[in-house]
Amino acid sequence: MRLKTGLLIFLLLLIGGCTTFKPVAHKGKTINGTFEANYGGKDFEGFFSLSGGNLRMDVINALGFSVYGLYVKGGDVYVVDYQSNKRYEDLRFSDVDLNSYKALIVGISENFFGLCRNGFKDLVILKCRQFKGVYIPVDFILRSKNRRLRIRLLKVNVKG
Repeated sequence: MRLKTGLLIFLLLLIGGCTTFKPVAHKGKTINGTFEANYGGKDFEGFFSLSGGNLRMDVINALGFSVYGLYVKGGDVYVVDYQSNKRYEDLRFSDVDLNSYKALIVGISENFFGLCRNGFKDLVILKCRQFKGVYIPVDFILRSKNRRLRIRLLKVNVKG
């Protein structure tokens, strides 16, 4: 009986901490896929969706459930902790501090389809690929004064 109760509590906690990834809705070009990121020696994986200057990146845990979501909407950048369902304007989560990247993240989100032609000062593009007639960066590094954030886009799907 204890085992069943313990298993039930574990499953409820597990299910309560997960979310379903919903891509950004927009009528223009939309990019969806998965990503791998490295920040300060820590690796992260997740899902991303970008459209019309809006961005959503969900970081997943080892079980594949979304833990944090990084959002760009209308020039605002914020993080949502899915376990507590709280929104944070301060981009510090899980020993990661992305506050110095805020302006760069907004710029990348708004100009993503032109990044392979015109980059940004603190953006190093390592690789671009063509999808449905547009070149997009699939491997790039965001630079800050003392840290680097490398992002690799995988399983990219372009719609529109």
